Amino acid sequence: MYPSRIRMANQEEHLLINLNTNYADVVIDIGKMLVGESYRKKMNENQNQKRQRRDLSIAVCALLNSQGGIVRMESEDRNYCFREHGIGLDIENSLRDCIGSNEIGEYFTWMQEGSNLLLFVKTWSCGGLEQGSTEATKPRLCSLSTGLFYRSSNSVFPVKSRVAPEFLRGKKSSAKCDNVGGLSAKKARLSVSDGADETPLNIQEHDIQDAAARFLKRDKVLVGEVLGFTKTTHIEFQQYSTENVLEYISKNLPKYVSAFANTEGGYLFFGVDDNGKVTGTHSNVEKEALEQTVAKTILSLPVYHSCGSGALGVQFQTRTLDVYDQAGCSQGYICAVHVEQSCCPVFCGDPESWMVMGGTIERLRAGKWMELMTASDPVVSALADEFKTELSLANGPPLIKPVYSRAGLQCAAELQEHLYPVGSNEIKWKPETICTDLFSEYPGLEDLMRKQLCGVTQGVLIFSRSWAVDIGLQKNQDVVCDALLVADSEYPVLFTVVRDTSCVTSGTWRETARALKQKLVNDGGYTSRVCVIPQILQLNGTEDQRAVEENDVPWQETLHDSTSLYPKSYILTSRDIPAFLRALVIVALGFKSYLSDHLGCEIFNLLTLKQYELLSKNLHKVRKLFVLGLPGTGKTIVALKIIEKIKNTFHCSVDEILYICENQPLRDFVRDNDCQAVTRAAFLKKNFPHVKHIVVDEAQNFRRDEGDWYQRARSIVERSGGIFWVFLDFFQTTYPYDCGLDFSKMDPQEWLTKMVRNAEEICCFMLNLMRKIHQTRNIGMPYEVLGELLKQAECAHSLPGSFREHNIRPDELAKHVAELCKSYLDEGYSLRDIAILCSTQHEAEQFREKLQHELERQLRKRRVRRALGLAEDVSKNVIVIDSIRRFSGLERRIVFVIDPFTVQGQIFDNLVLCAVSRANTKVHLFC
Repeated sequence: MYPSRIRMANQEEHLLINLNTNYADVVIDIGKMLVGESYRKKMNENQNQKRQRRDLSIAVCALLNSQGGIVRMESEDRNYCFREHGIGLDIENSLRDCIGSNEIGEYFTWMQEGSNLLLFVKTWSCGGLEQGSTEATKPRLCSLSTGLFYRSSNSVFPVKSRVAPEFLRGKKSSAKCDNVGGLSAKKARLSVSDGADETPLNIQEHDIQDAAARFLKRDKVLVGEVLGFTKTTHIEFQQYSTENVLEYISKNLPKYVSAFANTEGGYLFFGVDDNGKVTGTHSNVEKEALEQTVAKTILSLPVYHSCGSGALGVQFQTRTLDVYDQAGCSQGYICAVHVEQSCCPVFCGDPESWMVMGGTIERLRAGKWMELMTASDPVVSALADEFKTELSLANGPPLIKPVYSRAGLQCAAELQEHLYPVGSNEIKWKPETICTDLFSEYPGLEDLMRKQLCGVTQGVLIFSRSWAVDIGLQKNQDVVCDALLVADSEYPVLFTVVRDTSCVTSGTWRETARALKQKLVNDGGYTSRVCVIPQILQLNGTEDQRAVEENDVPWQETLHDSTSLYPKSYILTSRDIPAFLRALVIVALGFKSYLSDHLGCEIFNLLTLKQYELLSKNLHKVRKLFVLGLPGTGKTIVALKIIEKIKNTFHCSVDEILYICENQPLRDFVRDNDCQAVTRAAFLKKNFPHVKHIVVDEAQNFRRDEGDWYQRARSIVERSGGIFWVFLDFFQTTYPYDCGLDFSKMDPQEWLTKMVRNAEEICCFMLNLMRKIHQTRNIGMPYEVLGELLKQAECAHSLPGSFREHNIRPDELAKHVAELCKSYLDEGYSLRDIAILCSTQHEAEQFREKLQHELERQLRKRRVRRALGLAEDVSKNVIVIDSIRRFSGLERRIVFVIDPFTVQGQIFDNLVLCAVSRANTKVHLFC
């Protein structure tokens, strides 16, 4: 349960995130504020007004960068009326500063609620005004200041937020090129000065810097002496304007160091006025204290390195010169700091940019800010034929991740049309199977829902056993179902039907609606104004009613009256609905792609309709299920997603869910997914006293002769009444043994027959090989069922690829494979794209020894430290070389199958099929 108020993590502790309001939204309370143009004009500018504007700006910035929300403030004047008095020009200017634009109406809407004034904040988006624009037109984050400075002529300027991405990219490019003083660094400087006419260092500039360097070789100078050089882009004078010299240096030094380091380096002289006249210091400060303060201040500055030299900070030297008068009396010191140009951005401090994180508002550290500010879609040019971009960092909210659908499969828009179609003059109830089941189980439910839709004529009502579980939250056991209404000229409403409203704890019933709104923005990439209004409905045996106290919920008698808490601009229009539902598809069907590890960043793919249908099963009814799938149909993906659903539906701990597979690499791959993961052999040896639910994967390769794993797993699950799902693909059987399953008792069943992982050419080979396996019937398998599976089998896309068979002499095989690997690397593929599979571990080790030498010779110019790895290294940037069986359940884009052979000749075709099915786009089969 959320506490009603959560304080900020940093210094602005009087700002409060209030999660116990009538809004299923993030509400930030900033306390009392003087609002209204006339009221603010009457009051002279004071520290309190400045603090109020500052608090508002921080709250607004945090919401813009998160998912949007509400800033709530209490008017200091009880007679304030928004309609009559307005807001105040200085407050409006603060909002303009937050977004760097005059178009405050795009992001902000005001509304008065009694003595409170509410500011509704839409999420920030770096794209254009249109949903789905293809190019970023604004920075990826909202920032009040960047913490970055640069030099132009003899002045220091802040790097504005709108040009920060270009500046940062220029510095990054400069660092990569290792061209600190060259053209790349020059471009980085020009980008922040809006095209100012800067010229390379000329003779005069060099002379001035040489004069400064000669001056620093002196031991002492006279007070009042005029230096023989002036302020330039590379030289700055600062006169001590306070007797507290050390405090003055600590406060003023950072921005000059940032400016010099981010431009072309330079000299900063403390104790010299603007005319170059020596003034010395105003106090008896010690020389050592001066130098220590300078060093401490500079070493504390954030430097975000993208050049691989993360241990390096700002490079500088300090020189302190004695200052005397004509009588030889000490007049303090000149403190000179020479700052070298930095290859990477140097900040004067953390940027003024905030986010809502969990229940707190946190100021972003410089490194995190730069990471988000410069984030871009991964370079997938080599994958362009395999994947279609569904959601891009170039046009979405700050926290989204890239989303891709496989080429040839249904894209997000097509999935939306199938799953969540919008009726032209009706409300469609979807999904039909869930509706049928729910109305059968709860006879009064359909009538209850129809009563809520009075006057609503166009849209879709989307039912779920639990929208909480669908978005990764735990299910409230008292909830019968949820139904999300997305309709024209209505606010989105999440109806939650419960058996007894007394079990709904105050403050928790809004959590699902709040989380759904957040995911629509941060996961689904929805950029328009959005809210989700929660409504609790009670379902009784004879009488259906709403039975939550009126003070606890934001609705009254009818749907049209229920949403007056939000401005009308939050009402959905027919133009908004498709984008809203596409975002919902990404939220509901998105899963972390294997490409995340491949590309080094988190990206998502979309489930197929059949996979989504499987995951929509009622786990309270379908506790036992056999999922039979063909190669490449996504069985392991569904297995991992069902584990997540089990955890949230039954409120399970990690110890209560067990995943069992045959090989260790697949076990290791799954271990971080909210469950225990073991191999079949380990399962038979150990005890699992806390396990309630079991998911078995690759069961076709289990063996009864080493122990009856099925009966043991079944007894564990039956004792707790838990979930027992078994995933298997008999065509990929690689052991000619009894797998421990009675084929006649594998009931109920679900089938996965759409092959989505492999390129079309590979699919064709696999289908032909499966037909051959089915015809020859060499080993014991349920052939009648497999025949029906084959009838439904299809390659679900037209993704191009290649399948090549080679006949190479054994003594030339390693050389040929090494040459092919090098050619793929030359084309832009990486080591992590390739797997080399042999029949056994022993043969893999032997081939590794032969290949290692050839690869070292082929790749010597690439300076590759480690090129080869095992199946356990599937997420690392190495070529995996291992046995076919140990790589089962894993995948890579390019697979070499080396001389497949097995003593048990009856499973030869199955072994080849298992190996070939591991490839996404390219197969090389060496026989």
